[in-house]
Amino acid sequence: MSTESTPPLNLTTAQDLGISSSGLAASCSPTISTLPDDVLGLILQILCHKWFVDIRPNRRVPRFDFERCQGESLLGLSSTCRALRAQTLPWIFREVYNWEASRGTVWPVSLWPYFKTVHIRDRTARDLRNLEISAETLDSLSIMPSLVKLTLRVESCIPSDLLHAISLSRSLLCFEIHQARFVGEFSSSPLPFLALETLVMSTAGFWGVVVQEDVERPEQAFVVDSLLNAVGDRLTELRISGDLISTTFPSTTWSRLRKLAITEHPPTPYIPVCDIVPNMPVLRHLEVLYTLDITGEDARRRRIFPSFHLGDESGRALSDSCPLLSVISLGNLLPSDPIFAQLPPRLPSLDLRAPVDPYDYIKGFPHHASRPFNENTLPCVLPRLRHLQDLKELCLDLESFVHAALIQHIGLALPGIEVLEFGLPRYPCMSSPSRFNPEDRNPAILTALNLFSHLLHLRIVMDFPVIYFDRRYPREATAQWFLRGVPTLQTVSFAEMTDIYRSGFQEVSWDRWDRRVFDFVVSTSPPTPPPPPPKPFPVTEILPLPDWKRIA
Repeated sequence: MSTESTPPLNLTTAQDLGISSSGLAASCSPTISTLPDDVLGLILQILCHKWFVDIRPNRRVPRFDFERCQGESLLGLSSTCRALRAQTLPWIFREVYNWEASRGTVWPVSLWPYFKTVHIRDRTARDLRNLEISAETLDSLSIMPSLVKLTLRVESCIPSDLLHAISLSRSLLCFEIHQARFVGEFSSSPLPFLALETLVMSTAGFWGVVVQEDVERPEQAFVVDSLLNAVGDRLTELRISGDLISTTFPSTTWSRLRKLAITEHPPTPYIPVCDIVPNMPVLRHLEVLYTLDITGEDARRRRIFPSFHLGDESGRALSDSCPLLSVISLGNLLPSDPIFAQLPPRLPSLDLRAPVDPYDYIKGFPHHASRPFNENTLPCVLPRLRHLQDLKELCLDLESFVHAALIQHIGLALPGIEVLEFGLPRYPCMSSPSRFNPEDRNPAILTALNLFSHLLHLRIVMDFPVIYFDRRYPREATAQWFLRGVPTLQTVSFAEMTDIYRSGFQEVSWDRWDRRVFDFVVSTSPPTPPPPPPKPFPVTEILPLPDWKRIA
C-alpha cells in the first residue's frame, strides 16, 4: 500500500477531532501506567497471586512460605516509576508482619492507610527467631485507619492487656487467634471491638501446638467465656476449637451469628449439637467438624478426648432453635448417630466430612484414621436422609474413588440432588485403586449419574498432598466426558485441598469447565480432518565404505 492513499493525520486534523497531541500519543501507544484503574488492578491481582504451597499443619518445622506476603512480587514493578509506585503501594503493603516492629521500631505512619491485614507473632518461621510484641506495636494497631483483619499466633499464653489493645481498633472486622492459650485474670476493662464481625479461635497451628497440659482449663474457660460474652452480640461468623467451649457457651447471646464452625476436638465435658445452638436465631451455616477421640500409644499424649454422637435422643430438631439453617457440615459421623433424625426437613445443603486430627509429634501424619463413607456405610446412612425433601446439594468424603455403585445408591435415595461433590481420601497408597485417575472412565458412572433428574454441578475434591497427585492427568478430557454423558450437567469442577478441615472459612481454587463454553467450542470448531495416511518408511541407499588404504 502506498503512502499517498493513506495520508498521515496532522495536528490540525487531531485538534479538529478534539484530540490533543498528548492524548493521541497515549491512545496510539498505551503503557501499563496509562491503563484504566480496573484493568491495572486485575493485572496487579494476578501478579500477587500466591502459588500453591504445601501447608500441612503437621509439619514439625514450617517453611517460610507460611510468612510470604502477596505483595512481594510487585517490589520490582514499584521501583520503575513514581506512577506505578503509587499504584502498587496499596497492594504491596496490604498484608504485613511484625518482623521489624518487634525490634523497637514501628511501621512508618505514611504506610498505615494501606494496611489491610496485620499478622502478629512471637516467633518467625523465616529465620527461627523469637519476636517481642512491643507496646508501640500494640498502640499503633488502634490508630491504623484501614485495618480490617488481624491474626495473632503466639506460642506463649495470651495476656488480657494484649486483647484490650487490639479491641480498640475501630475498623477491625476479622480477628483470628491461632495456637490459642489463655491463662491469668481477665482484664476488667471493657473490650469495645466496635466493628468486629468474624472471630476465629483455634488451638491448631503449624508449629504443632496442641492443648498444653500446663494450661489450667478453668482459668482458660473463664477468659474465653469473658471474651465471647463481650463480642457475642455483634459477631456474624465464629470459628472455634471444641477445646475452648465450656458448659456456659450455650448461654451466650448470639443475636447476629449467621455462621458457626466448631473444629478440632469435641468439648470437655461433651455437649450435643442441639445444646450448643439454642440462642442462635439467625444461624444459617453450621459446621461441626470434630476429629475422632485420641487413643494412641504416644506417651506424650496423656489426654483422652471423649467419644461423641453429634445428636442426642431427645428428638429435638435443629430447626426448632435455628429456623434459618440452610448449610450443615458434619464430621466423622457413625451411621447410628441420632443427628440424622434432627436435621431440618427443609435443609437444602448437607456436607458429610471426615476430618483427621492434625497433630502428631513423631510420625508427621494424622494420629489415627477418620470415618469416610464407603460401600458398606453409605447404604445405611442414605435411608436416614429421605426426610430431606428439599435437599439440593450433597457433599461426601469417600474412602475410595467414586464407584458407580455408590452413585447409584445416592441417585435412588435422593434423585433431586442438583449439586454433588465427592472428596477423595487424604493419604491413598500409591498403588491403591483409590487414587483418582480420570483416565479410568467407566460408563457405569455415567449411567448412575443420569439417575439424578436435575443434576447441574459435579465437583471432585482431591484431598491429599500434591506429591500424590499427577498433574499430567487429562482433566479437560475427563470434564468433557462427564458433560457428554450427563445431559443435565452444567459444570464439572476439580480442586486440590491440603486444608485439614476444608471449612468455609478457607478459599478453594477450582478448575471449572462450563457446558456453555464446551458447546460453543464444539459448534464453532471445524470438522476434524481424517488423519493422513502413514508415510512409508524411507529406504536409505547403502553406500559402499571407502577404501581408506587407497585414499591414504
